[in-house]
Amino acid sequence: MKFWVNLCVLVLFITSPLGASAMHDREFWRSIRAHDFAVPSGESVDQLTLEIVDLAAEPDPVLRDECGYEILAAWVYQKNLGLGETLEAVRRKLISGMTFHIGESDNPTIFRRSFSALYMSVLAAQDLRKPFLSQAAFRETLDTALKCYSEEKDFRGYIPNSGWAHATAHVADLMKFLARNPKLSTADQRQIVNGIARRCETVPSVFAWGEDARMAAALLSIIERKDFDSKAFDPWFKEVVAKNKELWKTSVLNTAAYIQVRNETNVLTQLAARIASKKPAEIPATFTSALNAAVADLN
Repeated sequence: MKFWVNLCVLVLFITSPLGASAMHDREFWRSIRAHDFAVPSGESVDQLTLEIVDLAAEPDPVLRDECGYEILAAWVYQKNLGLGETLEAVRRKLISGMTFHIGESDNPTIFRRSFSALYMSVLAAQDLRKPFLSQAAFRETLDTALKCYSEEKDFRGYIPNSGWAHATAHVADLMKFLARNPKLSTADQRQIVNGIARRCETVPSVFAWGEDARMAAALLSIIERKDFDSKAFDPWFKEVVAKNKELWKTSVLNTAAYIQVRNETNVLTQLAARIASKKPAEIPATFTSALNAAVADLN
């Protein structure tokens, strides 16, 4: 019987319109947050968790961030409420949200895409502790995160009166947890490194909202793996150093190329700073040397 109930819930929410508004109002969600994230009496935690996904699209930052993200994190990760099959239904809604109107910019659709990625990071963190993702589900989630980095065109950070958009940072948060997962292959390590390098190249301005630090954290998750393949970074180091040298061969600065190199430099510098705080045995010495050499050539 439980299987059929969960199946009905799954079908109901996956087939509902992606842009549908949440059924409960602002005060309902704020009350949950104010009462230590307790599930309201008479409410289904499974159905409410699925409903939270729609808060990602809310223009109201209190609903989207303080309520949606914090309640999801509390229920799924902190309180470990044991949502079972519902988590896969949540993941499938978030997958759709991550690419909702992707390619558009300067409009409110960014919130659903960006916060779907942030909400997904909660599920990815939970999977490390209590695995529920199949290999196929993990693959789809990683591929969607990489797609966000290659196709997202809205690079806004903080928007006055609307709060954070921050798509680059939120996708990095998701990648940070995916990069720690045992399901990640050595080929996947290279994909994440390449995806971050290409994101640095395609943003039209220098990171101003801490995106470089969040991307460095995702890269560090790869480096701390027992099966870390340092060769994943070699082409990037060589390429960015060569691009930096090319910049200064003429007296007229290529500003677009400078922005690319500056973003890559900032990410790698953030990564070097994080590694510097680690014990020597935690990071391969040959990689640390290669990274520091690249950063020295760039600064």
